[in-house]
Formats: sequence, C-alpha cells, structure tokens
Amino acid sequence: MFKNDRSYHQRLQEFCDCYLETDPRKELEKAARGISGDPGGDLDELALKFLGLGIFYGVSEKAKKLTFQRSKDGKVLFTVESKGQYQLHPPGTQVSDRIISIARAITHINEDEGRQAVSMGIRNDRMELTFAFSRREGDGTFTILFPDL
Repeated sequence: MFKNDRSYHQRLQEFCDCYLETDPRKELEKAARGISGDPGGDLDELALKFLGLGIFYGVSEKAKKLTFQRSKDGKVLFTVESKGQYQLHPPGTQVSDRIISIARAITHINEDEGRQAVSMGIRNDRMELTFAFSRREGDGTFTILFPDL
C-alpha cells in the first residue's frame, strides 16, 4: 500500500498549482455539488481540492478574504469579499468541517481563536496568506485573508 508522506500544506499547494489552467469558479461549483473527480471520495482530497480552488479563486478575483462559516445547525456559508461581498456554493457540512480541520492542522492552531500567516508557493511564485479561526458553542468561522493583489 502507498503511504502518502506529503503534508497537508504541500498537498494544498499542489491542488492550487494543478487547477491554474481551469476556471476556478466552475470547478468550485462542481466540487460543491459533489462532482469531485475523486472516485474514491476521500474526504481529505475533497477538502483540499475545495480549499485549493477557493484560494486560487480568491487570487484570480483579487479577493480581500474568503470565509467559511458553519452555524450550530450545520448550515455552511462560503463568502467572498472582493469587488463587493457575495456568496458562492458552499461545500457540504462534512467537507467544510474537514477544510477547517486541515487548515487548523496546517497552522497548528487548536485554540478557539487564532490567526497565522501561511506562505503559499504556486508555480514559480509565492504569496503570504493569513488563516484566521473563530469557534464558539457549535459554530465556527475560518477566514483566509489575502494580501493586496
């Protein structure tokens, strides 16, 4: 059996790089509907793909931030702040929870509140993002802050 020794951070960068030649919004819509291209349905792969596409979409739209928000009742919102604020199709609850868990693993933030700079290498360039977390009594928010692009 193949053992995957790549970190979440490395795998996330690979997903961002892999989708550079695509339309990230269309790919996000497919991923939100569960059309993943991953026949195994691996939750980590689905979460990393959605997160990578979200970051790539944020970069392409010159976004200020992306926010994944999960309410106590399990409803997920995926909000983009770019030229105005709008929502895109969110991932399912399980995928959203896994996205937040992976982002926390990348930053090593386990506390309810926290933020950490994350360097993303994409092809021959890199950028500094900030991952910010907030968790209160059953709901949670994960925000990706982008540098001025």
